[in-house]
Amino acid sequence: MCGINPCPLLAEVRSKLPVVQATSIDEMIGPSPPQLFVGRYGYPDVRAGPSASWLPDDDSEMSSLTTGDPADLFGKPLEEVAARHANLITGGTRMRVVEARKPGQMLETTQEIAMAEKAVDIELDFANSIRIGSSPTFDSMSTPLGPTGEVLRAEVVGNSSIPRKVDSVAGEVDLLATDAMDELVQTNIGEAHLSRLLSAGVLGRAKGRKLVPTRWSITATDDILGKRLWNKVRDNPSVDKILVYEATYLDNRFHIILTPGLWAFQMLEAWTRGSLWAEEGKVLGDWEDLKPRTKYADRVTGAYYAARLGVLEHLDSVGKSGGCLIWRDIGEGYWAPVGVWLIRETVREAMKQTPRQFDSLNEAVNYAAPRVSAPKDLVNSWFVNRVQQTRLDSF
Repeated sequence: MCGINPCPLLAEVRSKLPVVQATSIDEMIGPSPPQLFVGRYGYPDVRAGPSASWLPDDDSEMSSLTTGDPADLFGKPLEEVAARHANLITGGTRMRVVEARKPGQMLETTQEIAMAEKAVDIELDFANSIRIGSSPTFDSMSTPLGPTGEVLRAEVVGNSSIPRKVDSVAGEVDLLATDAMDELVQTNIGEAHLSRLLSAGVLGRAKGRKLVPTRWSITATDDILGKRLWNKVRDNPSVDKILVYEATYLDNRFHIILTPGLWAFQMLEAWTRGSLWAEEGKVLGDWEDLKPRTKYADRVTGAYYAARLGVLEHLDSVGKSGGCLIWRDIGEGYWAPVGVWLIRETVREAMKQTPRQFDSLNEAVNYAAPRVSAPKDLVNSWFVNRVQQTRLDSF
């Protein structure tokens, strides 16, 4: 974006990653976590294909990626999280998103990997040699992406473990994608697996199936699951106290305030002064009132939906309803973005803790304000000010 070459930000990121001996390969057999990637540039012509590890068979680096869920890395240091996916090679080819309806051999392999619940061995032949040892590409939404290359052939060479319900739902050609996800959630299929299925175009009615770029599928999954839970919790009895939850991971510090009353949600995100991605402190926010928003949260983007899902899961588990304000401070220790799974998992971790209780929102805000990077933005936030107004449901 700045036009500076080499990029000073990426140079700093690379300096923190472990050094890997450079090499090149033009074919490989290795385990896919399972994982795939569908790009968004050029849509509806996108680049899509599976990812696999090039590490030796006796290497243990893949041990915590065998489900394809990046949340398996929660609690690990950032160096390990950021570098783990550098060991994955993503092979792909350009295709029309509508090819999901009549997939060729390459896409069939990718879809089989998407359906698998555990790591599966695949074989990839590349059009040109792939250079191993460079730093991964980082994205605020999805996990880091390692080396990529044009694939001539992709084939599953091991046994893929596909849950019976996934196989059944993928074969239902008259079932809406949202209904399919609802059925899968009830059989404990997690959001990472759901996102893969949506991205690979194996959900929905046959005539409407499409490949969905990875970034979009992650947010869509969080949004769909969040709306599903909102429909369940909105009629629950309200929490009767102001509750404040806190959690920190990878220098991402969360303060979560639950309040009695009807549903309302705001997320404020502060890139603190001195952090890698902001010379000056900057606060962004999005909100919704009474019901889930229909317009995309274009300030906080995918983090909004990931955080909201964690809160709604908690409300559902305790049989309560209410409103919620989330403040996220991003410090200089978060020197490489690793995806919105970090937000989702840290919010989930926060909601497991014993909260502080307050009798009023002002007391809760007075507690949190000195602990966040921009107290005035918290005090003057939409969520705080809305409570000070007289609402129709007060009469």
